[in-house]
Amino acid sequence: MKKKDRSASILFKVLTRNFFRIMVYYPKMIYMAYHQNKYTADQMYSYCLKMITFAIETSGLKVQAFGLENIPQKDGFYICSNHQEKFDPLAIWYTFPRKIGVILDDVATHRPFIREVCRLIKSQKLIKRNPHAIVKAYSKITAELKNGNNFMVFPEGGYEKESGKLSEFHAGSFKSPQRAHCTILPVAIIDSYKIFDRGFKTTLPIQVHYLKPIAPEEYAGMNTAEISALVKSRIQAHLNIYQK
Repeated sequence: MKKKDRSASILFKVLTRNFFRIMVYYPKMIYMAYHQNKYTADQMYSYCLKMITFAIETSGLKVQAFGLENIPQKDGFYICSNHQEKFDPLAIWYTFPRKIGVILDDVATHRPFIREVCRLIKSQKLIKRNPHAIVKAYSKITAELKNGNNFMVFPEGGYEKESGKLSEFHAGSFKSPQRAHCTILPVAIIDSYKIFDRGFKTTLPIQVHYLKPIAPEEYAGMNTAEISALVKSRIQAHLNIYQK
């Protein structure tokens, strides 16, 4: 089943099964997203997480988490994950025990639901056609990391391939953790591109594997291309175990 058709089938299931509940919950999500001064950061994050949980569980998706013990105790770290489907960020939020923001392409932040998620949960958008804006965005992310905020990023920048194989990681994605001298937490997402390979029937769970963290001392002296290669090799080695 093609990627677009698979995504459409998931959306269709959510809408048809939960039409009336969506008509109640989603407008409130929109209201909160555009009236943030009326809510605390905790209230917005909590409600957004509730909606993410609702979207995953009512669509029939199954998400499993492994390696939760590898998540650093101290906040201000940088999650780097492979990218197989548009649901990957939701799978991480669904399984992650603490607050985490996201770094996304500006195009994705204009889509319904994701647009509200990005407003309610700390996020940073990258306008790829604007180099100045990208530099400014990475500076903000660096400051946020230093202030103890966690972020996730998908260094491949997309998920065009259906095979689940890694594409090249963008070295620029590692400028912020390099400058913030923070811990990098590699994440391997497995089989999310297969979740609806038989239409409406969910055949496999999305697996989210939190790998051994990379301390700043481990990549000290490396440039961003070398850090990128290090993180990619850790994720690829884990994927090789499951995708033979």
